[in-house]
Amino acid sequence: MVKVLELFDLHHGNLRLLNPATGALDLIAQKGFPPEYGEQFSSIKIGERTSGRIFRMRGPVLWDNIQTDGSCAYLALKKGGVNSILGVPLIAREGIVGTLTVASLQRGRFGEREIELLAALGRVVGVAMENTRLLRALESSVDDLTRLTLRLEDSDSVKHRLLSVISHEMRTPISIILGNIELLMEGSFGEVTQQQIDSLLTLRRSGTGLLFHIENALDVSQLETGGASVHPDLFTIDQVRDVLMEFLADEVKRKHLTLCWEIDPGLPTLVTDQGKLSKVFRNLIDNAIKFTEEGSMAVRIKYVAENQMVKCEVEDTGIGIPESQFQVIFDPFHQIDSSHTRLYGGMGLGLRYVKKALELLGGGIEVESTVGKGSRFRFWFPANYVKQE
Repeated sequence: MVKVLELFDLHHGNLRLLNPATGALDLIAQKGFPPEYGEQFSSIKIGERTSGRIFRMRGPVLWDNIQTDGSCAYLALKKGGVNSILGVPLIAREGIVGTLTVASLQRGRFGEREIELLAALGRVVGVAMENTRLLRALESSVDDLTRLTLRLEDSDSVKHRLLSVISHEMRTPISIILGNIELLMEGSFGEVTQQQIDSLLTLRRSGTGLLFHIENALDVSQLETGGASVHPDLFTIDQVRDVLMEFLADEVKRKHLTLCWEIDPGLPTLVTDQGKLSKVFRNLIDNAIKFTEEGSMAVRIKYVAENQMVKCEVEDTGIGIPESQFQVIFDPFHQIDSSHTRLYGGMGLGLRYVKKALELLGGGIEVESTVGKGSRFRFWFPANYVKQE
């Protein structure tokens, strides 16, 4: 408020914000007005008094001489010698969030220049106030989740809620970063060299991978809480493979591995949730690539006409999994052991997503593995999704 008044070389002004709970305009800051002003008008209704009218008019409102203007309701201001009042709404993305008013002892103090300037300030202050409100709401939510986490530190449900909030907040900025990387690669900000393109490709690959894990966390949270549903699509497994290879080919090449797809030529067009099924394949193949330092991976897909089931395998020649871990690897947040967590990374949610998504699609999964030789994940799902009662 002080900075605004200094800009206009004034000594009187006030700032009000809309209280969502009461629907009234609460006085947040004031300067230069008589003491009874703040005491009597700490909160006013929309449409009443000067600020209430500014809010209702949804645009700048000017009083050139309130001493002779009966429409201005602030008798306290008249007693204080105020002559001119200019007020504007605070405009944010979601609408009007308050009012900003300045006053002068001089008649006719405000012209077009002052009106335009204060209106522009109203937009800036409005967005700033809305951002502050949203930040406080987010901080409050994080505080609530933190307190809950402290009370139930080992509860998976709390971990899912906290992870869901964090993942949701991270998804938007990462998407913006990826969008800017694409613009840079296209030369939208100037010509780029091949070396710069190579660096941008590395950034894009890392960012895309991070975004995938963030979306994985959100998806697992939905699956765990019963918020996920099936959206059947009509598609072929070749479509799934082609899209996945766009994401996976660079990493396979970087690690000097081979990835072979063996698809049953008799496999029909599928009617199930393409998005969820694609993520099942990607999580399993991602794991195979991550835990395989040399050798190969194979994806085998076979159609069993008798029961119209699709049976699949994802096999690798990686580090393998101890038999004692066969069941718990599908638990949320599980890692084989702490050394693997440090070496290979990950949140321990990929296989949890695979298991829960396949169950939702009417299928299942099992694993066989030998430490030091590799792993084979077998899973199945109906070619035509049937809603389960």
